[in-house]
Amino acid sequence: MELHLPNLTSTMQIIGCHIGTKPPGWRYDRHHHFLFEILHCIEGSTIQWIGDHETTLHAGEWMLFKSGVAHEMMNKTEESYRYFNVHFDLDDPMLRAALCQFDYVILTPEEIGADTEQQLAIVEQSMQALQTTRNTLSGSIQFLHIQSFILDLIERFSRKILDQVPATIDPSASRATSYSATSSETAIAREMEYILRMEQPYKGTIGDIASELGLSRSQCSKIFTKVYGQSPRQYISRLILNKAKHLLVNSNLSIEQIAEELGFESTSQFSRQFRRWTGTAPSHFRPRLHNSVTVASQ
Repeated sequence: MELHLPNLTSTMQIIGCHIGTKPPGWRYDRHHHFLFEILHCIEGSTIQWIGDHETTLHAGEWMLFKSGVAHEMMNKTEESYRYFNVHFDLDDPMLRAALCQFDYVILTPEEIGADTEQQLAIVEQSMQALQTTRNTLSGSIQFLHIQSFILDLIERFSRKILDQVPATIDPSASRATSYSATSSETAIAREMEYILRMEQPYKGTIGDIASELGLSRSQCSKIFTKVYGQSPRQYISRLILNKAKHLLVNSNLSIEQIAEELGFESTSQFSRQFRRWTGTAPSHFRPRLHNSVTVASQ
């Protein structure tokens, strides 16, 4: 029997990954952002206010904050608070919906596994090494190791969520739905998603879909976000980005042809937007088969 992994062109964005120490009385005011956030208490403890909930994050515990949820924190103890923190985003709609099931999820030391602290220590060493090896092959490998660690954390949180709500997140389904969405809201969101996915590049507006469904634009946006964990506009951007990456990797179309295929007014507009999404130009994202020859000849 042969096993084949489907072609993958997904992207993970990592922002603000760091390890730090804060003194007694330190506070981070209430804020929110589109990114997901993972916070780990290495030493000490902090009071966390997430939405309308209050909880304490103890040493050894890991916390995942849902995308968009308002939160703040404070060190009320008389000892320093040492922590690991990272903000991230993913372009897999099912995984994003799963991570949006709850405002926050906590993993205890027993749930996260005894080896995680050892892995974090190695990650800290990698972060220290990057101070001098950032633009070298060694630095690229350090980045890869840190990315692997963060992906492992995301997987562990996802598995806990799946254990808690197995009926609403089916890994064999094409899409996941929000834990708090009603059946009618889910049906509306799926209809919107179907229209957006099938009509590419999408030429209409969310208002057009709302009129077709007999709802207001704000109602449609609210329901879609509730079910899929992202707004319709963000979903459209992800559809375009995914198709752009697929065409860049798997087709011989020129950058100009891809820009036209995706509905951009010009190649420069496409290039600017692609760089905003990925941090790199379309031409740099496209595989270069001659790289191995070039490296070998140096």
